[in-house]
Amino acid sequence: MDEGVGAGALSRRKTTAAVVFLRSTVPTMRSVLLVVGFSLVGCASAGPAFQKPDMDAVLDARIAAEEQGDAAAVAARDAALKQRFAPTAVFISDMSGFTKLTREKGLAWFLSQIRRMERLALPLLTKHGVELVKQYGDDLFVVSSDPAKLYAFARDFLADIATEAARPGGAQLRVSGGIAFGDVLRVGNDLFGDPVNRSSKLGEDLAEPGELLLAEEVFAALPKERTADCVLQPAGSRNAAFGFYLCGATAR
Repeated sequence: MDEGVGAGALSRRKTTAAVVFLRSTVPTMRSVLLVVGFSLVGCASAGPAFQKPDMDAVLDARIAAEEQGDAAAVAARDAALKQRFAPTAVFISDMSGFTKLTREKGLAWFLSQIRRMERLALPLLTKHGVELVKQYGDDLFVVSSDPAKLYAFARDFLADIATEAARPGGAQLRVSGGIAFGDVLRVGNDLFGDPVNRSSKLGEDLAEPGELLLAEEVFAALPKERTADCVLQPAGSRNAAFGFYLCGATAR
């Protein structure tokens, strides 16, 4: 995802529903609009979520104030919305390399790979006290108010995927992930804010399979002994507009 893409656009791209729809005419895995309502259960909510009708009410009042030229009322609505933001660490994962194989083996095969990933993630959500906000096809959106908990989850998750791949007959899941931290607005199961954009950029666009990429503020929040294998990649690396840390998949 480009750095300039807003959180609203990301949210629309990641809308979740319990349906599966295959659009086969576009030649990338992103063309498989696959939205799967799995029953992954997380814990430790990362902020004061409110629902879309609540959000709509605030925005409708803001629009009315804007149209009336009432700058004070607009500012009051903005302040009310800002109070809904909460410091949140966001992990977004992505599975890569499945377009060709899905065409060869079929959608049922692809869904079974997602199920394999789900079975690895589920116990770790509970173990580390983090929350799965949504699952969009092969992407997981996991949050926590504590970057260290989310980092521990991500390391264990990628390590377990590597272990599964090394097992005779194990699934060859090619998963990457990214974590960013900052103020996030949660509306139901949708997330808005710069950390969402950056974790998506890190996990989906920049990371190679098996890699975990950390935004600089995440690295700074972690104990040094837990990030000994993480290496700074300065701005410009992989054409990124910001610096980040590259961490191996299996070191704990």
